[in-house]
Amino acid sequence: MNHLRWSCCTQTATGLGRVPAPAASAACQGTPWLGLMWSRRPPRHDTGDGHPTPVGHRLPHDRPVHTARTALTLGIAEIIGKLSMLILTVGAARLLGVADFGVFSYALAIGTLAAVVPQWGYDIVVIQRASADPSRLRELLAELLAMRTLLVVLVFAVIGGLSGFTSLSGEQGTATGLLIVAAVLMDTYTEAYRSAAAALQRQSMMAAVHLAQRLLTAGAALLALFADTGLTGLAVAFLAGTVVGPVTAAVLMRRTGYGPRWREMSLAGLVDLNRGTWVIGVASLALMVLFRIDTVMIGWFAGPSEVGIYAATYRLLETTLFVSFVAARTIFPLMASSPEPERIRHFSEQGISMMAAVFVPYAVLLWCRGHTVLDVLYGHQFADAGTGMLAWLAPAPFLYGVSYLASYAIVAAGPTLRALTSSLIALAVNTGLNLALIPSYGGIAAAFTTSLSYGVYAAALILLGRARAGTPRLPRAMLASVTASALACGPLLAPWPFVPAVFAAAVVYVPAWLFVTQRVDPKQVQVLRRMLRRGRIA
Repeated sequence: MNHLRWSCCTQTATGLGRVPAPAASAACQGTPWLGLMWSRRPPRHDTGDGHPTPVGHRLPHDRPVHTARTALTLGIAEIIGKLSMLILTVGAARLLGVADFGVFSYALAIGTLAAVVPQWGYDIVVIQRASADPSRLRELLAELLAMRTLLVVLVFAVIGGLSGFTSLSGEQGTATGLLIVAAVLMDTYTEAYRSAAAALQRQSMMAAVHLAQRLLTAGAALLALFADTGLTGLAVAFLAGTVVGPVTAAVLMRRTGYGPRWREMSLAGLVDLNRGTWVIGVASLALMVLFRIDTVMIGWFAGPSEVGIYAATYRLLETTLFVSFVAARTIFPLMASSPEPERIRHFSEQGISMMAAVFVPYAVLLWCRGHTVLDVLYGHQFADAGTGMLAWLAPAPFLYGVSYLASYAIVAAGPTLRALTSSLIALAVNTGLNLALIPSYGGIAAAFTTSLSYGVYAAALILLGRARAGTPRLPRAMLASVTASALACGPLLAPWPFVPAVFAAAVVYVPAWLFVTQRVDPKQVQVLRRMLRRGRIA
């Protein structure tokens, strides 16, 4: 069990930082699946101050229907949060204009990169140690918040000092960009409390806080935009909505008896907290740079307008990534419970098939009707300039999903530096190509490089992890989705209005996917039918 716990808690060292928006969670956001590892609430003991704490854990059960329901439940929660931020993005793009939206997106990217430093793997360490010894949770939470505050202040001061040399000091002034950066850094405090909740197996409470924070932030930002307060008003509303998350999380943790115990914090404890975090921190930084450096480089070489166009198209990639998170969180506990290479390969193929069923037809939709999608969401200015970028970004969600799942598979049997090596290879390819191509080709080059880099990352993980995780049979896992998507191209390419064309494509895709899947992997169809018959979500 200790072996399983360690492999789970070191996931970010393998490059598993998920990237929400505002993305401030490279080191911890991948951890909510920890709650899936136990099928019942474990026994509890008293910590000495009257607050019970969980002490026992159970291995996951390989139950297909339960696994599929878990994926569906997590997916619904992720969809709501992602849609709220997509609505905010669409509103900001339409009401601010291309240039100001580019400034907003650039500041968000800077904040996202900066947020890796105050996280630096501390969340994972707290989950690992508090899961092993729940009585230390309050002490560890205090040390985590202290280190986070120290690093947040340091990082914010550095960014403030360098803002005059970056696009943060534009027409709106340096303060507006710094407000957006501050909002992203504040979100790291919410992640600290989510880590504590993960150790307690009480993630539903913090998931609700996180979702409410997203909805409130989107609502406040949209009100500011409709009130014609411009970029400054948006930045203030964005910060105000974000602050609600850590404040609410802190109140709830204290009321449930798990607030930080400041009097037990010590210098020795802070030093101990920092031990072993460098691998996680370096991997998180490498992957966040891989995810965001393109936006920063476009800001350097092409200006805010090009950033605005690219960020709008990139949001269509980010909005769908929850499918990867759900697939990995659902599949990984089954891999880690008995990490033989053949078993890991089997579950990897299931996860890839799950993602391909969504991402392959989505890529086909963007290739066939990308201009219309952008026009409907953002307007003709974004559509005319962004269609080429969107075409190159279309395969990125699937390639990202394969790499994300492969990074889980490679550590199912325990931590390994092969995962870190893979992320550094992908980062080198991404950075080199961006530096070479973006000055001449702008966002088109960034979109091409993004998709290629995720493909390189996935290939490196699969090749370096063959001995640990086997080699997934990609043609088999993708056959049903590719075949059904090819048939769905007909309605999408027909000269029909957008909505009827998409509806007709769906009518073609679903039965074709079921037909091929029934012959390639009938177990998937059986699980789906059993879920539909029972008609409820666990």
